[in-house]
Parts: sequence; C-alpha cells; structure tokens
Amino acid sequence: MVKFFIQNVGIGIIILSLILLPIPMYSISYIGTYNQVNADNKLVIYTYEYFFGLTNETLSGGVYDKIFTSFENRYGVDIDIRFFSGARNIFLTALQEYKAGVRTADLLIGIDNIVVQEAKKAGILVKINETDLQNLSRIDSDLIDNFDPDLYAVPYDFSPIAFIYDTQRINLTELKFEDFYNQTLASYLVVEDPTLSTTGVSFLLWQIGVYEKILEKDWKEWWSKIKDNIIVTKSWGEAYYSYFLNEQEGRPIVVSYLTSPVYHGLYENTTRYRPMLVKYNDRWYSWFQIQGIGIVKGSPMVDMALQFIDWLLSDEVQSLVAENDIMLPASTDILNSLPENIRQYLVYNISEIEPANNLVSVQEVYNNIDTWLSEWQEVMTAGPSMLPLYMISLVAIVAIIGVLYMFYRRKRVKI
Repeated sequence: MVKFFIQNVGIGIIILSLILLPIPMYSISYIGTYNQVNADNKLVIYTYEYFFGLTNETLSGGVYDKIFTSFENRYGVDIDIRFFSGARNIFLTALQEYKAGVRTADLLIGIDNIVVQEAKKAGILVKINETDLQNLSRIDSDLIDNFDPDLYAVPYDFSPIAFIYDTQRINLTELKFEDFYNQTLASYLVVEDPTLSTTGVSFLLWQIGVYEKILEKDWKEWWSKIKDNIIVTKSWGEAYYSYFLNEQEGRPIVVSYLTSPVYHGLYENTTRYRPMLVKYNDRWYSWFQIQGIGIVKGSPMVDMALQFIDWLLSDEVQSLVAENDIMLPASTDILNSLPENIRQYLVYNISEIEPANNLVSVQEVYNNIDTWLSEWQEVMTAGPSMLPLYMISLVAIVAIIGVLYMFYRRKRVKI
C-alpha cells in the first residue's frame, strides 16, 4: 500500500486551542514501536505509514534501501523512523514532545499545506535557508509558494484533489460544482469531513476558492443545497473503501486524488476509475494538496537533516515518488518526464490545471481556516428553516388569544 491508501486524520476546528493547551498522549495515534534514542549520530524521522509504501514491517530492502539505507551509508548516520496515521498526528506528537522539552523528531515528513500552517503557528519548525539546499532549485516554484514561501518546510510531492468516478456505473464528461444541485447526481457523491480529514479540508478549500473567487458566491450555498443527498465520512479510507468501492452503497463518485487511478492502473491493471475536475471559463481547476518536510526546532541534527531534505529532493528519490507514494514528484524535471504508463492514468496534463491554491492564498488559509471549518460545521448541522414553524406557532397563538377573547366577552354579556 502507499500514500493513496492512507486514512486521513483530523484537521481539528479549534486549531489554536490545540496549540496552546497540553495534548493528552491518548489523542495521538502512531504505528509500531519506538525507542527513545541518543541524539548522537541518530536522525529521527516522523512520517506517515505507507510513506513510499513503507510500514514498520518493511524497513529493509526495496525502496527502503534506495531511500534510507543509501543515505545512511553515504553519510555514516543511523536513521530511526516512526510511523503515524496521518499528517496531524505527526505534528501533534512533535508538538507535545517539544513543549515537554524531551527528544523528539529531527524531521517531520508528510505535513501538508494546512498542517504546515499549524506548525508555523506553534513555532516548532526551523526556517530553512535556500542556500543550504542544492536541489531546491529543482522544485517547482509554484509548489513552494503555495506550500510555504517562508521555507519553514519544503515540498517533495503533491497531487491535485479530484472527483474519482467509476466508469462502469456512471459517465462524466465535464463537471461544475453546481451540477451537484441535481439531487440524483448528489446522491452518487461521498466526501470527507474537513474537520477530520486532510483530503476533506483540501476539497473544502477547492470549493471555497471556486465559489468565492470565480463565481463570487457565498461558498456555504453549495453545502446547504447538497448536504441532504451526499455522504460525509470521517476519513478518506472510509469514503473510498466503505462507500466508493463498495458498489452496494451506490456511491460511484468520491473525493480523492488525481493520482488515485495510477494505483489501480499499475497494481490492478484497470482503467475503470477515472478522475474528473471542475471546469470554469474553459479552465480546469483543482486544489493541489502538497506534502512537505520540515526540521523541528532544537534538533541536534540540523546539518544532517538538511542533507536528508536535499536527498529527498534529488532526482534519485523524486523518480520513485509516482510508483511508490502514488503522488506526483515536486521536481519539475522528473514530473515532466513521467513515463506514459503513469501519465495515461492521470488523464489531465498537469500544466493545464489551474491550482485553486492561487485563488486562496497561503495567508488567507492561515487567517481563516478555523472560521471556515466552524462555518462548515454550522451549515452541515443546521436543520430545515424554522420560519414555517414560527409562522404556524404565531397563527396558533393568535387563534388561541382570539378564542379566549370571544369566550371572555360572551361571559361578560351573560353576566
């Protein structure tokens, strides 16, 4: 399995409170065992399970040797890897340990363009000098700008968010968000909760960008109109496996990644599942979910950590991304030279996709993400309009008062 098959974890609505308050150990989920290590010549890495297809049981041979053993041999260093169930758990563990003043990771790998903003707010990342990374010039400058132009973390892979549909159950040729106002189409869709899922929050930002900046409409309108017909799940895994691939659920459209069909193509030899983006003004739009790597403040291994980041950005490692992490390499050259057996499953030419990240800036996300998530919850939990009920109640009250008044008058007349 690979990054494509990761269960997304929470984004959390009250982000600031998570940063300011102590975080209980039971709230953090990690995989496998981990031993506290001596800082001397030991590079400690926190990442997500299935990073390049790796788990705690596959820390030898294959892609592990190509990435990690090769680096260890080249620089004479030992690497300890700790796997977590998602980007937020990587960050929350490092934050807790950092606040406690204990040895934590030197490197956080897999933090996305939302979590990196939380990490910057918490002040646990080291600002990277671009002159320290020889291979940074190989990375697409737009990815850097849309991830973290301040370079507290550096992107190494990405994928546009997309609607993935099952061609054996539905045919899509072109799509706009407003098409889901059709109740039948909406009843085919399953999405992820943006307060709990990194895929979900990326999808929300995609939709906000289109509605607010292109259509000039209140983004909440879309959710209000379709919420009664769609399915909202807690994680990407639940959406993809429990609903989308489970044909009995009748949900042949799911919010996932443009690269999702690559897995089905390479490892299942099928083109059944295809991506669909939204089209406005003759341009295809998507939100680019970007994953990056950052150095934890106070690390005793900063120089070695910089060497590893540079290694992750090298052609040798970037060429492994598409087939093993089922994402797209951040390196411009490697992306442009992807083999046809991978490119065919993407359907779209990446250069022809307009990133919705350009519509919603990094600073806007930083300033508004808490509010947007809170507003999303309000929309999704709000019941039907209470106005008709109020009107009925008012009429009933007036009628009762009228009856009582007439009864009172008749009583007085008899007296």
